[in-house]
Amino acid sequence: MQLIYILMFLSLWSLGLFVLFHRTRSNIWIGLTILLGGSASYTFSMHLSIIPMLGDAAWMPEFFSRALYVSTVVSMNIYYFVLPYVFSLGGLWLNERMSSRWKWIWSVLLLPAAVLLILDRARQGSWHIFEMAEFRWWDGMYVAIGCFFYILAYFGEKNELSRRGQRRTLLFPLVMIWAYTSDYLGFNYLGLGWWSFDLRSNGMWQANFIVILGTVAAVLFFTIRYGFLGIKLRIERERIDYSIRTLTMGVSILNHSIKNEIQKIDYLAEKSRSLMKAGHTERAIQTMSQVHGLTDHLLHMVNRIKEKAEDVQLDESENELRELLEDVISSSRGITEARGIALSAFYGAEGKLICDEVHVRETLSNLIRNAIDALPPEGGMIELATSVTRKEFIIEVKDNGAGIPQEYLAKIFEPFFTTKKNALNYGLGLSYCTSVMSKHGGSLSVAESVPGKGTTIVLHFPKYRFKPASPARSRFKWSREGRLNPPANPF
Repeated sequence: MQLIYILMFLSLWSLGLFVLFHRTRSNIWIGLTILLGGSASYTFSMHLSIIPMLGDAAWMPEFFSRALYVSTVVSMNIYYFVLPYVFSLGGLWLNERMSSRWKWIWSVLLLPAAVLLILDRARQGSWHIFEMAEFRWWDGMYVAIGCFFYILAYFGEKNELSRRGQRRTLLFPLVMIWAYTSDYLGFNYLGLGWWSFDLRSNGMWQANFIVILGTVAAVLFFTIRYGFLGIKLRIERERIDYSIRTLTMGVSILNHSIKNEIQKIDYLAEKSRSLMKAGHTERAIQTMSQVHGLTDHLLHMVNRIKEKAEDVQLDESENELRELLEDVISSSRGITEARGIALSAFYGAEGKLICDEVHVRETLSNLIRNAIDALPPEGGMIELATSVTRKEFIIEVKDNGAGIPQEYLAKIFEPFFTTKKNALNYGLGLSYCTSVMSKHGGSLSVAESVPGKGTTIVLHFPKYRFKPASPARSRFKWSREGRLNPPANPF
């Protein structure tokens, strides 16, 4: 058990630092919760494992032994008087739909009770003695508030994919409820003597190692397998950005190499012509038929890679949103009408979009083409929808096609990844779209994808790029036939 106690605080501290290293505003408090949650394990490890293994510290210089002892007392005070407040903030800041202003207000309102507990602790002066009856119900209040905010964050999330991630965060309130039951309610008295340990409890805390190590294992599994607290998303986004940069730097070399080969092939083609003039007709025809087929294929590949993989340079201007989307729809109507596909647009927000018209149009065209490929031969539905939130302007592209399998969702934005069997598909469309949105200061995401039911891809633009039209303007839906009709709810 001695090694288990050591492993408990080392695993919690390592996981907490890992989350803080990949911190966002919403998960920094969760990272601190994990880190501070290991403070009790550190104290128990020092008193019950490390110091006994070192011979009760009798050989240590007194100042070093005292410093270690003080660190255990400080850690235990952090566990009882700081951790509950930090846990409540972890749930609070996880609520993405709550404004930052209200989060700061709640953070300040929750602070005084924690400060008063610490001040009362300082007044008493017995930092190494813990009488649980004096503070356990105040700590219970913070734990209850934190659990409420975690649950609110889950039920307040409307995006299905994000909600799945929020469901995993409910692991933290469950673990905190266990910790409160075993270490706050289960303890009656704790005294930290000079490397002595006086504990009066119901013994429930001895099972903590199962909960702690199980929690660490679960968080690591979620992070690696699905993404957790935004960490996997950030790692993947960095990897995708790196892949795109590498692809951009290498494409000129790739073009140069292939064009050299094409020059050789053209030389052979010219030689075939000479053979034909010399009367060697069969040899010339045989060589020419092989060479020109390969030449056409290589030229097509070079142009496709160059078009999609070059670093995107923006030529920005103000563009009427309705005109932009209607041009995209018009350019795709030939294919959609031939296949019986209903292509429509719903304008939940109208105005002007500050963007590179060519690249945004090409991005939307790419997404529409992908949606067309996902629809069955008998037809289907593709809908574009615009909306604006407090922070961003959104364009959604929704279809009711085959959907994307769960195992492919993390890979679809990577260069050269494709699920299409067509040999002319190089898997560069979505990576190009990602690069375009990144250059605009936005992002591209899969809002929802259910196999057999369809996919919704979302373009996120910073709100400053959108200039809304007059509220008096009416909203319309573009029908499949090209008429402008009053909107029904398209989703």
